[in-house]
Amino acid sequence: MIDLDQQYKRALETCLSALAPYPERQFAGRGVVICAGGPMMFTNAYVLVHVLRNALGCRLPIEIWHFGATEMSPRMAALLRELDAATIDATAELTKRPAAIEDGWQLKIYALMGSAFEQVLLLDADNVPARNPVDIFESPPFRETGAVLWPDIVDIVAENPIWRACGLEPRVAAAIESGQVLIDKSKCWGALQAVLHLNENAAQYFRFIYGDKDTWLLGFLLTRSPYSLIPFAPIADGNWALYQRDFDGAALFQHRTGSKWRYAGPQDELPGFVGEAACATALDALRRRWNGLVFNVPNRRIEALRAEAELTQRRAFTIVSPGRLPERLELDTDGEIGVGAAADRRNWYCDVADGVVNLVLCDAFGPRWRLVRQAEDRWQGRGVIDPSLEAAMAPGAPEGGAFAPRFVQPWPTRGAYSNREDARG
Repeated sequence: MIDLDQQYKRALETCLSALAPYPERQFAGRGVVICAGGPMMFTNAYVLVHVLRNALGCRLPIEIWHFGATEMSPRMAALLRELDAATIDATAELTKRPAAIEDGWQLKIYALMGSAFEQVLLLDADNVPARNPVDIFESPPFRETGAVLWPDIVDIVAENPIWRACGLEPRVAAAIESGQVLIDKSKCWGALQAVLHLNENAAQYFRFIYGDKDTWLLGFLLTRSPYSLIPFAPIADGNWALYQRDFDGAALFQHRTGSKWRYAGPQDELPGFVGEAACATALDALRRRWNGLVFNVPNRRIEALRAEAELTQRRAFTIVSPGRLPERLELDTDGEIGVGAAADRRNWYCDVADGVVNLVLCDAFGPRWRLVRQAEDRWQGRGVIDPSLEAAMAPGAPEGGAFAPRFVQPWPTRGAYSNREDARG
């Protein structure tokens, strides 16, 4: 019978006996790293970056790490670039620097190690600093040890099996709250390799601890590496937030653990939270430019790309669809719809079917309308789900009355327009 515990222990011993030296000249400078992908965490990351840049005046370079196109669309990445934040696709990085990394907890140490920066402030997406955090880089404890960890509200007890699993002497230790971690990679490279190993073997170690949190402490203990622990416990606001402090006891980070920002609907108002108005401003800015969906335009032919360029250059149209008066419709870049967005038209793109360029309007699940260019730059077509429904679009803004589209060609009742599956194919 295989003793899995012993197998993990041997693998950990092998890791600790073969720690690689710090790769000189591979990293430089200071920066912020945030792991965030998908609508909810992107919303929180955007608020964080917007507040850092526009409310707190933080000019540190920022990297946002995510797992591929299903978590980050071109529009989402573009909005972050406007705030001078780079996006890093972890799926692409993993092909160059393989690791057993599958979820957001595990990604944090991998992103920190792979970031361009030598000194890294790692922040959870749902964290909002109470002030510009740049000063923490100059704190004497960080300059001395190269690592600052923040305590959680609980301890790791001596009876926790994690000590035995790691081959460490049982003890009572302050648990780590990893919504914020400050690291100088040049001083902690060995410890970081141990942290990465523990996260790669989450099936073993996450049984005894909550996610990546205490892997940071364990990595430093396993490698006997020095670190600095903030000497003040966080202030807990129930299950809603943790307020973390600096070495002087002043409020620094506001980790909204149970009250994440929502793209839509009311937000949780937290007593004592600093910067609520700045966060609301960030959310308003986000909603004006993004519809809350991770939308990736499919591969298209050159004819479709040319048609998209023409449509975005013209941008403003009037659309007529069943049961509605003529409405203004604005076709933005990255497949976004501005004014005129509705449940049945959240995004758009062009493709080619049977040699004809189609304008495709999508709901949250897939194609909903297909329109074909007609005379005088008008587009007319039918519903994908219900081909009996007709819609038409023409340049310019509505002028009050309805414009009655006149179809100039017969429309198929099967094929690309007959059902959602055909449209996706």
